[in-house]
Amino acid sequence: MIRIEKSLKEFLENFEDFNYSYEYLSQIAHKLTPIKYKEIYINESKCVRCNLCYYSCPINAIEKAKIKNPAKIKENCVKCEICAQSCPVNAIYVIEGEGKIENDKVIYTIDEKKVPHRVVRLKNYYIDLDKCVKCGICERFCPTKAIKVERRKSFNINLDLCIGCGACQEVCPRKVIKVERYLGEIIKTKDIEVDKSLCVGCFVCMEVCPVNAIEQDLDNKIKILKDKCIYCGKCTEVCPTSAINLFEISKFEKE
Repeated sequence: MIRIEKSLKEFLENFEDFNYSYEYLSQIAHKLTPIKYKEIYINESKCVRCNLCYYSCPINAIEKAKIKNPAKIKENCVKCEICAQSCPVNAIYVIEGEGKIENDKVIYTIDEKKVPHRVVRLKNYYIDLDKCVKCGICERFCPTKAIKVERRKSFNINLDLCIGCGACQEVCPRKVIKVERYLGEIIKTKDIEVDKSLCVGCFVCMEVCPVNAIEQDLDNKIKILKDKCIYCGKCTEVCPTSAINLFEISKFEKE
C-alpha cells in the first residue's frame, strides 16, 4: 500500500484564488471526503497478446491486442474486474484508492486489490506445419516458453508447458495455429442486494446498467438478475435512496 499525507492547510492553499476562508473550505473538504476510486491497469510489458481479456469483457471496453500493441482499457470500462480475472499472466491490476481527512491531514492511500484468477487449461493444440513459415513470433509471446522456433527451419512445442492461453494463435501472421482451451467460470467476489422498502421505483439504475441486468417487478420496484449482473456497481452510484447495496464476499479466498 502507498500512503501519502499532506496537511489540510497546505492542501487548501491550492484554492486560494476562490477567495473563500480557510474555515469554509475546510468544512466543504470534510463533507466531500472520504472519496473512493478504482482503476484497471494493464502492464503493457507483461501483456502476451492472448486477448482473453478482450474476449471476456462483457461490454466491449477493451481494445484488442495486436503484435505491436498490447491490449488497452477503453473509457467505457465499468471496472467489473472480469478482465483481471481472465488474464493468465497477471498483467491486469485492479488499483483501489481513497482520499480522506484525518486529524487535519489529507491522506491518500493506493493499493492493489487481490483478484482471483479463472482457470485456463489447454485442451487441444493444432498447427499446420506445411503452412507455418517458422517466423518465431509465437515463441516471442509464449508466456511459458513452451514454443521453440529455429527461424525458417523448425517449430517445436512442449505441450506439458502450454497453458492454453492462445497467445500464439492470436499473433500468428498465417493463422495456422488453433488452440482449444478450457476457461473456468468467472469467480464471484461480490454480491448485491436491494432494499425494496427504500426503492422508489425511479428506475435510474435500469438506464445505467451496462448489461441490462435490472428489471421492473410487479410492485413497480427493481429486480436484479444475478445471472446477468457483472457487479460493476453503476447502479449503486446513481441510486438516490441507497436502496442498492454492492458488497465484497470473501468466499473465493478459501477456495
